[in-house]
Amino acid sequence: MDYLKTVVPSQLMAERGSNLVVINPGSANVRMGFASQDVPFNIPHCIARHINPQEGEEPKFSVRDQMLNCRATSSQNAERESAYDIIAALMKIPFLDEEMPSPNQPLPPKMGRVDGFSSQQSRDDSKFTWTNVTERSIKPSTSIDRSVYKDAEEGTLPSTSGDDNGHDVEENKYKEMIFGEDALKIPPSESYCLSRPIRRGHFNVSHNYSLHQVLEDLRTIWNWMLTEKLHINPRDRGLYSAILVLGETFDNREIKEMLSIVLHDLGFSTAVVHQEALAAAFGNGLSTACVVNIGAQVTQVVCVEDGVALPHTALALPYGGDDISRCLLWVQRRHHTWPNFQTDPVSKPIDMLMLNKIKESYSQIRSGTFDAVALVHSYDDDRSAGHQKTRLSALNVIP
Repeated sequence: MDYLKTVVPSQLMAERGSNLVVINPGSANVRMGFASQDVPFNIPHCIARHINPQEGEEPKFSVRDQMLNCRATSSQNAERESAYDIIAALMKIPFLDEEMPSPNQPLPPKMGRVDGFSSQQSRDDSKFTWTNVTERSIKPSTSIDRSVYKDAEEGTLPSTSGDDNGHDVEENKYKEMIFGEDALKIPPSESYCLSRPIRRGHFNVSHNYSLHQVLEDLRTIWNWMLTEKLHINPRDRGLYSAILVLGETFDNREIKEMLSIVLHDLGFSTAVVHQEALAAAFGNGLSTACVVNIGAQVTQVVCVEDGVALPHTALALPYGGDDISRCLLWVQRRHHTWPNFQTDPVSKPIDMLMLNKIKESYSQIRSGTFDAVALVHSYDDDRSAGHQKTRLSALNVIP
């Protein structure tokens, strides 16, 4: 203990970093890695479980998410229209009734071209392939007893797991659980239920998603990451310690439950909780700072002074990068530049993946108008994705 009190932090990290796991659970993504790693694994924080449809029901992909209950009211739509008009006027963006250049005309000098704006735009990063939800399993051959031969004489020979020569047989079966980005790309015709245990900075508890199931999904996702990504055998977890880096949005009960998962269910020997704002400040060599953390679903602001996060300065706004992507879609539909695709980022997770890629490639903050040509994909069914090249408009409004 005396050594731990006097050791230099950098030396301690070098000695114990390989046995120290950092877990940073966010709403849309979870980051996890060894303390000695420069870059952690960043995985979509979700799990899809295979469900057996009831008799007579068609198989269907479903999403268990509180966001599905959040639909814009007429007053909210009017507020959005008004806000857009104000932003467009300030940034000198043409309104819908103003003359715009036709697609066949060359772009004026103030507009960006797809081949000159960014090297990212030349790549089709918004195309995704559906996840293969089946896996091969090998069933060993079983010996056929006398009762089988008796049944054969009566013409009722049952199916066996081996072939006629007694060899093992491969068969396809559904994966019981699918994690991360693969879970977001499951075809809509498959019988899976997608669950996101954390939404908007809190546990995603609702009338059809109990606290018990939320905690079970958290444990399962984190255990999968520890096993498949960090390659830590469950039997060896007692040799490791964990650091939970949590945002300001979680309340004491949620923190207690996550700490219980780390120590009791995942089997770490010790664990400690750190605040996200302090980790950001100290990670940049600062003891005093105003930390603005823009996540996928929550934007957090908190001031750190002399190494202490000031609670009265903390502010959590329930929107983030996912909402910017949805705004991108809204603006394009307002300008009638989006193809006639059934794009729905709320109920179709693969559409959100596509919007995020387009946002990362094209959206930016700059004065004046800015258009770009992008390839938009349609994921309306399980077939290969259709696509259409289109000119996106007002890309600087969204951020």
